[in-house]
Formats: sequence, structure tokens, C-alpha cells
Amino acid sequence: MIKSTRFKTSRTEIQHITIALLALAFAFSLVLFRKEIFSGGFNYNFRFFTETLIAVGFAFVLHELGHKFVAEKYGLWAEFRMWPFGLMLAIGMSLISKGSFVFAAPGATMIAPIRETKNGFVMKHVSITKEKMGKIGLAGPVVNNILTLFFVALSLAFGLEVFKTGAFVNAGLAIFNLLPFAVLDGQKIWSWSKGVWLAEMLISGSLLFLSLV
Repeated sequence: MIKSTRFKTSRTEIQHITIALLALAFAFSLVLFRKEIFSGGFNYNFRFFTETLIAVGFAFVLHELGHKFVAEKYGLWAEFRMWPFGLMLAIGMSLISKGSFVFAAPGATMIAPIRETKNGFVMKHVSITKEKMGKIGLAGPVVNNILTLFFVALSLAFGLEVFKTGAFVNAGLAIFNLLPFAVLDGQKIWSWSKGVWLAEMLISGSLLFLSLV
């Protein structure tokens, strides 16, 4: 049963999300605008960063907040923590490859059956079942599905490349996270319900095709 709880965050979580968001936006901007940036040296325009922030930033932040929201509804502690090495790797690879490749592993939403007090953390008697973990994992790709449709609508209405890119990034992120491997959302969903996993993969694949039309 899902409980009604207040959405909680912390200064640490906000800092980690902000740093990860800025690092990802820079790394992906080198990929999305590689022809403009790396032709004849290194020519970086702040527009590249802002457009990538729109296209990639929403995909990343709202995906993680989707996990967090559902986990907190189950009475669990949930906060995003960045992976500094993963962020440095993303920037380093995009620079070394001149925008041809980027490996994005910014961090993850940490989940535990605890509650935070003034004196630290206290364990809570909350069971973490496969179903709960599956639904928490499912929240991220579903958020990306919704954002894909949102960006497709904006792309059709305004015809801007940034919106088309946003649709493609969200659709691709959903499919990548649905891969049924350890640490990815797909593994948690697969362990809970293979039928739900298949349905979500079909939806995400259809949206990826839609984003390319």
C-alpha cells in the first residue's frame, strides 16, 4: 500500500543533483554539437550548454525524482547521490573522443528503510519487496516516456531541434534503463514482473520510433 508522505530533500541532495546536472549538460553538449565545437579547434558557445541542459537535464533530473517520489510514498528514505568518478569519466571521454562518445553514469537515487532525525538516521520497519522495488524502478522510465511525448508535442508545435533532441534523449534513456541488468531499473522491473517489463519496453521502443519521425 502506498502511503501519502511529504516530498523531502536535503541541501546535500540538491548540491549533488546540481553538480551532476551541470556536468552532464557539458559532456552531452560536446556530443550534440561536436561539429560546431571541434571543427578547427575548440569553439564553445554557451548556447550549446543551455540547449543541452533543456534536452538532457529534464531527462536526468525528473527520472531520478520519479524514483525518489515513489520510494518516499512507500515510507522509504530516498536521495540522489552523484558518482564523481562517473561524472569525470563522462566529461573526459567526450573531450578525448571530440564528441564521438560519452559514457554517462552520474549517480543514483539511494533508497533505504530509514528516517532522518536531528541525531542521525533511525531504522524503520518497512519491508522492501520485489514489487516495491519494481515499481520504484518503473517510475524513472515512465517519467521519460511522459517527457518524450511532451518534447514530441513541442517539436511538432515549434519545429526546434532542441525539442526533437529532448524527445530522442528521453526515449533512449528509458530504453537504456530498462535493460534487465544489475543496477539498472530494468533488472528490478524484470524481477518483479516480466509482463510489466515487456509492456514498458514496447511503449518505450514505440516512443523512440516516434521521436525519430
